[in-house]
Amino acid sequence: MPDLLEELLPRSIQSVRKFIRQEDPEVLTHARYNTVYRRLQEETLGFDHQEWCSTTDIWSDAEAEAVEYVESLVEFAVKYSDVDEDDLDELSEYHQQRCKSLKQTLTTISTGRGPLNAGLETFTKGPVRLHDELDDAPQPITLVLDGESWSKLDDRGTGIRALAAIAVLGSTFDVRLVISPALDAAIERRYPDWYHAHLRLTETRETSSVESAGGDRQPSAEQLEEAWEAIQTLPEESGRLRLLGNLPIEGSRDYRDLKQDDEINVEAGTVGRYILDLEELGLVDIDRRGQYNSASLTGLGQVAVEQYVTTDYRVIHPAQSTLETHLTPTPQPQASTVYPAQMNTREGNQPGTAEDWIAATGSPSEGADYVQWLDGPSGVLDAWGMHQRYLAGRRDRGVTLVDDQIERFEDGRVSYLSCFDDDLFVATQWGGPLPTLGRLAGTLLSDKALSKVLTPSRLGSEFEEIDNSVVEKLDREAGEIIRWGHQIGWFGEDEEDYDGWRDRIGTVRSLCLKQVGELTNSDDIEARTELIRDLHGLIASATQLYYAAGVDVTINIRVPDTGMLISDERRLNDFLDFARYTVPKQSVYGIHSGYRMLLEDRPDKLKRRLPYDVDDADSTMHLTASWVFSGPTMTDLHGDIERAIDQEANELREAIANGRESAPVMEIPVRLGNSYSAVRDLVEEYASAKSYQVAHKGDIHEGKQDLERLVRLFLRVLGTEDRPHRACPHDVAEAMLHIAQSTQSYDFLTVRDISYGLSNLPTKRLLPELPPTATKLLKTLLDADDPMGRSEIIDTAEISESSYDRYINELSAWDIIEPREIEGRRRWEAHLEPWWTPQSDRDEPFADPDPDTGILHAEFPRDVASAVMCHLITHYDLPALETTYIEGIQPGDDLQSLFDSHDRLRRWWPFLWGAFAGSDELDQGPAGIRVSDLTVVRLGHQPRPDTSQSSLQDDLEQTTPENRPGQTSPGLD
Repeated sequence: MPDLLEELLPRSIQSVRKFIRQEDPEVLTHARYNTVYRRLQEETLGFDHQEWCSTTDIWSDAEAEAVEYVESLVEFAVKYSDVDEDDLDELSEYHQQRCKSLKQTLTTISTGRGPLNAGLETFTKGPVRLHDELDDAPQPITLVLDGESWSKLDDRGTGIRALAAIAVLGSTFDVRLVISPALDAAIERRYPDWYHAHLRLTETRETSSVESAGGDRQPSAEQLEEAWEAIQTLPEESGRLRLLGNLPIEGSRDYRDLKQDDEINVEAGTVGRYILDLEELGLVDIDRRGQYNSASLTGLGQVAVEQYVTTDYRVIHPAQSTLETHLTPTPQPQASTVYPAQMNTREGNQPGTAEDWIAATGSPSEGADYVQWLDGPSGVLDAWGMHQRYLAGRRDRGVTLVDDQIERFEDGRVSYLSCFDDDLFVATQWGGPLPTLGRLAGTLLSDKALSKVLTPSRLGSEFEEIDNSVVEKLDREAGEIIRWGHQIGWFGEDEEDYDGWRDRIGTVRSLCLKQVGELTNSDDIEARTELIRDLHGLIASATQLYYAAGVDVTINIRVPDTGMLISDERRLNDFLDFARYTVPKQSVYGIHSGYRMLLEDRPDKLKRRLPYDVDDADSTMHLTASWVFSGPTMTDLHGDIERAIDQEANELREAIANGRESAPVMEIPVRLGNSYSAVRDLVEEYASAKSYQVAHKGDIHEGKQDLERLVRLFLRVLGTEDRPHRACPHDVAEAMLHIAQSTQSYDFLTVRDISYGLSNLPTKRLLPELPPTATKLLKTLLDADDPMGRSEIIDTAEISESSYDRYINELSAWDIIEPREIEGRRRWEAHLEPWWTPQSDRDEPFADPDPDTGILHAEFPRDVASAVMCHLITHYDLPALETTYIEGIQPGDDLQSLFDSHDRLRRWWPFLWGAFAGSDELDQGPAGIRVSDLTVVRLGHQPRPDTSQSSLQDDLEQTTPENRPGQTSPGLD
């Protein structure tokens, strides 16, 4: 940008001097330019000088820096336009310094190093707007894109900012791009929306891209201009602008919801007036037909919000907004999303991966929110993408355990909230029972949640929207059903209207969170016990409300260091007790609290219940929340968590246990989120959502790969030495999101699609047992559009020559990369599924066989033993093994000991296991030990014997090698 500004400076000076000659040519003689400068600033560029003089906060930093640019340019054009470097010595010391200072301002604005450290918006409102107004014809600018620099770029945010600058430049100048075919293809693949909106050079022969193009919802130039003119009448920090930004792109919101929305933050009495103002501008439609007035965006309003309003309610320039919105589209229209998936607004060096992003919480001590909307680092991993990524850990209502290498939150007090299509997701970091309960209560009942999810229109101004049919059937008031049926706490007669309840629940929440800070490290057992009971009540009340309102709740408890948790008996027992006492409380049967029906034994609580009947045909409770526990080795706690929850079976109320009182059964599934079955279900789910088809064995069409083959690829690439049969569902979901956003479109999902999705994951997620340098080399080749040579790989991967030499042969030994001879030089390409795997439909390598690389050739058997033997003989100088290879060995103890004897072989175990394990072994461990994919903890008794289900004790004896009984911690009941 500084080079570009310096190249533009002579043309900018020429344009300004031409303007001065038209307005007052004598200024160029006497150099008193204030009048001309103000005319240029106010009339031509639209910056009011009086407003600037009267208050310093009327403009943003970007606007103020643009004004500084214009003033500096006028002074430079009048006083120093004919001064070059050689003439500086002839000026006085003052004028030398002044000339240098002005030139520095003119070549650093919009770079983040200008007078006010502003960014691209300054370029839009300064140089671009000036030339747009003053130039008779667009200035031609030729940009040569450096293919090497772009190929090395692993920070997508940098690429987005560069492309944004190019498009802003193209809104006024005649931009001509010089770009290689390979880079053209790479940009189309990595930034498809930008490419189709702004480039298409080979198809249209156009050089600039002032308007966006393509897509069913792309606005016309006239709509863009009309929306821009309308939106400019709403000053930033205006309540009208915040109100506009909180209307859904599709659908409407009741006035009563808008009045309660803390993000809009305007007085309830002004909402109606502001909406009338927006209606007058043509941005909003008002529906007055129902009991409650509602507002929705007009077509013009949709254009204004999508194109020009940022997530922090700033209005951005048309050219810049085209890039900010079109580079990060919502993956698919979400009609019932609670808040829009828009580009993040974090400044500076942005974390590049999903885990880096979610871990960068900021600190509430420095102004960050304790509860934050979940957002993400890229167009694929935006708010909607991150919601999908982390929700993939949930397999069903109940408990899902997920092995995941998660990052520790920068500040563990922060929690995340996300809601799309009536799926609410909460993520918080484990910090012990009391802090974690406090974070959950604070998030589920936060102002954000109440403003966007538990709104008056969803619940009813007097809660009449909840259980409406039941109210009529039982002839009960809504308040009674909420109070005595759902057992929602802090709900007296004074809280039977929404405003009263929200005030009360907000006060209780704040008091409890204050006590959490005071009692977390306290020895006052009685006070801690009482607080934990209140927090359990808050959480159970919240999940009952969400359930009654039709919102599915998923809670992700993140444990960054499961090893430390498991090794510390006290901490482990605290964690298990948390699961034991918290999970069963989130249950319901019809309108009745499940916990109150089955486990509550306090007489005063039991008296305050509505009567119920148990339907023999439907005698199982529903859970009001799903739980995902994630951490590096979380699935090791499968049996412990089952046993902990099962301990509640001993706490059944005596009348229930003895059969004197009937109650529905509470069933709590405990599942593994990393298993073959989980990955298979995810792939099928995403394929179905995008209208892909997946083939199954026995029904495979020509050229199509069966589902098992695709899932094995995930297991091979994402598995670890001790868990080769596992793949993290979050990584699988992220890969599938990339596939869905790719420009390729086939009827069937293929290995090529899965390889593309995996290649977009962070380097450390691929073949995690390999050294980072090896996976950097591999990912470089996966990302390449063409085979690469030695020096190109070293430069792009940013590895040393010795590292290249060390790992190129190891990767090629397994045919995961293969050599190609191109114009007499060896080049390399990558294949995540080698040709020799049993699932491959190839009979020979992708490239010509090379005696120095690769494992198998056509004459060798394609089995795991042959692969290992040939690898060792060829690449480890172990000729004594040749006899063993010729005689042949079978997978088993001998093969396992062989792996254990060679470190460089052992780290390839998951890659090999995923290829050669039998179909019946995929949900087993590597030693053939059955991994229980689903067990159910049952609290209560079925109305009749159920022989189809084995007992929990039998399941545990078969699947759990050790017994670590949880111990009750005082205060958690």
